[in-house]
Amino acid sequence: MANDASSLDFRSRVRRALDAVAGELERLAPERATPGLLDTAAHALSTSLDRWARFPMLSKLIGGVRRDVVTSAGEPVELSATLPVTLRGAVKTRFVLGDATTVEVPSEDAREVWAVQPAPGPGLHAIHAEHLDARGRVLARSSTRTLQVVSGRPVALVHGELLLDPSPSLARELRELSEGAFELVYFDLHERSREALLVEAIERLGLPEGAVLVYSAAEQELVSLGLDFVRMFVTSGIRHLRAKGVPVTTVLTRWRVDPEDARRVGVSVYSPAEALHRAREDALESERSQAAELGDAHARTPRMDWLLDQLTGTERVTGNRCHAELDNRRAREAVFAAIEEARTSIHLQVYMIRPGDFLEELIVRLIRRARAGVRVRLMVDALYSEDEIMGRPNPMLQSLRDEPGIDVLALGPIESPKDVSVSSLKQRDHRKLLVVDGRRAFVSGRNAGDEYYKGFDEVPVHDQTPHERVPWLDAHVEVEGPLAASVQRSFVETWREHGGGPIDDCVDATELEDGAAARFVVHHGFADTNGLALYEALFDAAEHHVIIVNDFPFVPALERAIHRLLARDVGVRILTGNASARRDDGTMLPAPVHRTLFEFMVKAKLEPLMEAGVEVYEFRAPPSPMIVARGGRVRPYVHAKVVSVDGVATSIGSANLDGTAAYWENEANVVVQDAAFASAVEAQLERMLADAYRIDPSSAYWRSERAQRAVVSTLWPGSLYS
Repeated sequence: MANDASSLDFRSRVRRALDAVAGELERLAPERATPGLLDTAAHALSTSLDRWARFPMLSKLIGGVRRDVVTSAGEPVELSATLPVTLRGAVKTRFVLGDATTVEVPSEDAREVWAVQPAPGPGLHAIHAEHLDARGRVLARSSTRTLQVVSGRPVALVHGELLLDPSPSLARELRELSEGAFELVYFDLHERSREALLVEAIERLGLPEGAVLVYSAAEQELVSLGLDFVRMFVTSGIRHLRAKGVPVTTVLTRWRVDPEDARRVGVSVYSPAEALHRAREDALESERSQAAELGDAHARTPRMDWLLDQLTGTERVTGNRCHAELDNRRAREAVFAAIEEARTSIHLQVYMIRPGDFLEELIVRLIRRARAGVRVRLMVDALYSEDEIMGRPNPMLQSLRDEPGIDVLALGPIESPKDVSVSSLKQRDHRKLLVVDGRRAFVSGRNAGDEYYKGFDEVPVHDQTPHERVPWLDAHVEVEGPLAASVQRSFVETWREHGGGPIDDCVDATELEDGAAARFVVHHGFADTNGLALYEALFDAAEHHVIIVNDFPFVPALERAIHRLLARDVGVRILTGNASARRDDGTMLPAPVHRTLFEFMVKAKLEPLMEAGVEVYEFRAPPSPMIVARGGRVRPYVHAKVVSVDGVATSIGSANLDGTAAYWENEANVVVQDAAFASAVEAQLERMLADAYRIDPSSAYWRSERAQRAVVSTLWPGSLYS
């Protein structure tokens, strides 16, 4: 029995037992045996196991395809499956999509497997996975999920709450709506996944068949900490469906929805009874027109533009001059030169200020320009700039506040201990912006501190130099042209929202000839997921390669997006750093314990990606006579947030690829959709990658810290980074 248990999963063992029971019945009473006995029992078993597999904990035990899918014909379909924990001997997995489409992927020693296939024609299709041994025999068959490929009719999202507390007329209303007015997709928004309950309700109530989409905090590994994340997931869920060509026009719910929220997302909101009344009165013409327009636009718009348009809600703006800067010294020189050249206004926003040479020089330069008649406005995040916390201003900013012509605004002040909460600590403004005269803008990852603006050849580093003295790799993008006006508007909106005085000195930047196309993407905390969606759009549009520069743990949605890249044979390279700076032999410089723990946690999250095929490199600062630590080089922290795709599009800004940036904090990025710009950035990154330390999971360096990574990744509080 032990050998059988090691080679067959739970489902297979139960099915074998059914075979034995049916065979014994036929032997003992052949005249009573019916040909359909085994089929009936097998169907009942399959139905039960499919339902059980929708409970998150049981799905980990028995395995299965991960989720239902809704898309349009020809769109890439993510096929992902978890292997049963008891399965042994499987060397590949076959995904079966509908009646004919199959794709096989290696699965030996894997816990999860991934594939991407084009969606078949419209209709409901079953997806399941079969796990095969070396001879091609099926060892286990996973639970079945639903692939719903829409036809182009308006799509209505049916709120799960209607199913869990149904009205007597619900089944009749939904059946009639599905026969004429809408294609129906079921969705749920909740802290925990209630998918199994919804599937059971659809069967029990005799509702029209359809995919069940679950947007749960648990599935996203989002610790919402009591905050209402529903609005965020409604917005992102509809945007993701439309990005796949699904013409969502309507939400069926009994909830009261703010009309402004519905207008912002572009949907009609009805109860099932109201929708049915409108359908009978032929009053759904706007929904039909909207669906047709979405379908036409999806067909004619280039894929990258379509994904960015739909997922981020931004527009591509032409006529911009853009320059990326990854060198700290040159970044400092560019920022100070722009400030010195200001004639009317300087608008600066930072997340954090740090005492040091850069901050002192910045303050002096701002005061000098104010005395020359330039209007200076500065916004800082109160918590991370330690300004207006418990009523105490940051003394470093007092000189600016005392200067006529300079206004300083602290965002999110904490006035007393009673204002301290998880949300007040996590919902912060992480943006870093500089706009000069409304015509020249910097969108950056750099805060106001020496580690962001000191060159690697400007700081002495020996074996006992503290980590915090070592500069970081960071990046900004400088923009001239109409996109600078978008950055200016963002600053002004935030300034007014937080009680700043009137601003009447704004100008509109003009379009430049032969300029680059770009877009400005702003993420507003729990109100949307624009930063996360930006990265998903770039990943899903990639065809050849993606380069990621970041040193934070990837949020689960982006981990899945990276697996989709690998499944499509798109190369993925990550240039990361060390949260606790290392000498060139891999040993760490002296650092606070929280930096060391964070380093282990980030690297632990990278391990499964490397196993899947991602190449990971640690950045090495250029050699310098000022660096005499062992090996003559240092592997510092990487604070840059850069993603470049196929040499055609590049994102630079403040948004990390982690849960905090994805959900909690306000962020700002520029996406430049220009081959010349992207090629120039990638040329710099290629030089860094060629000189970097490539992590080898089998190396002594990597294996020596395996235990630390395992402990920290298990114990680190997820709420800090989700």
